[in-house]
Amino acid sequence: QCSRQFHAPQHRTILQWSFDNRMADFTTLEFRGTVAFLLDGVPHHVAGAWHPSKKFAQRDAAERALSFFVGQWGEQLLVDQDGPSKPVPSKAMEAPKSDVQALGEYCASYSAARGQAPQWNHKWENGECSSMVEIGLLGVPHKFNGGARASEGAAAEDTARRVLWYLQCPGYENAFSLDPRAPAVSAKAIPAPPVNWASDAAEDCALQMAERKTALMKVQNRLQQSFARQLRPGQSVWEWTYETDEEDSAWPPLCRATVNIPVAGRRFTGGWARGQRDAQIEACNLVTSFLSESSGGNGPLSRFPSGASSSEVLSQLEGLGGGAAGSPSEIGRVSSSSDVEASVF
Repeated sequence: QCSRQFHAPQHRTILQWSFDNRMADFTTLEFRGTVAFLLDGVPHHVAGAWHPSKKFAQRDAAERALSFFVGQWGEQLLVDQDGPSKPVPSKAMEAPKSDVQALGEYCASYSAARGQAPQWNHKWENGECSSMVEIGLLGVPHKFNGGARASEGAAAEDTARRVLWYLQCPGYENAFSLDPRAPAVSAKAIPAPPVNWASDAAEDCALQMAERKTALMKVQNRLQQSFARQLRPGQSVWEWTYETDEEDSAWPPLCRATVNIPVAGRRFTGGWARGQRDAQIEACNLVTSFLSESSGGNGPLSRFPSGASSSEVLSQLEGLGGGAAGSPSEIGRVSSSSDVEASVF
């Protein structure tokens, strides 16, 4: 908030909140808060742990962000200043090696990385590859994502170079320069990180189950908020009808749902799906697209109020201005506690 080089646009909240939910068991819903903010011009996303309420989840994420960026990372900066100079990868001294090798050497000798080797993951989409690397910094897992490239090797090199610049590795200090006009800095909303970036494979099933159980409720709440002034007392925001495939003998039968939204004067018919619940979700996807287009494609992220002690924590978080070095506009940083993931995108 106090950065002199990167000023937040007017009417843009300094802290932008979002929440994941999962089914802890068949009846218990849990929430995890993620807060997004700019730190030295770099979008950072910080995720907390799972809690039974959004209020507790929000407070947990704020406290973990403060503990890491103000506490642990601030102490590490003092160690870097007072202690021996940062290790220099062989690339900066010898014949050129790959940036991926240079990153591995740097993590092996940099005190904040504690000797943990980088873990790589590659994803192909629309004929291009993007690479994500996970690195432990001060005991917190961090994920860094680079730009899309034509090959896996080029994508990994791009990500490694960005991370080395982000950590201000000797020889990479000027590898990138931040653009104060980049969308991540100038847009009203900070770009979201990849879906389920803070979840491991074991959590995916619980997240998908929670998403299915809450999908209809989320769309209904969004409709009620969007058309609150048009709705009469006691009026339902939508009406559902269904049709089944009479020639289908399987169970649950093929079903297609149609939702009518009288206050909007719109009707949406989803695709065929097994069972009414999945058919409703198909139709809700169309409603969600309609709402996103109506709001310009950038609905505001939720920012939930906190209690007295939580407000104090959030106030401190809004005062963050320095600490970690920045990274290129395509990279942001997400961090959480030692038992939850932290990442950079």
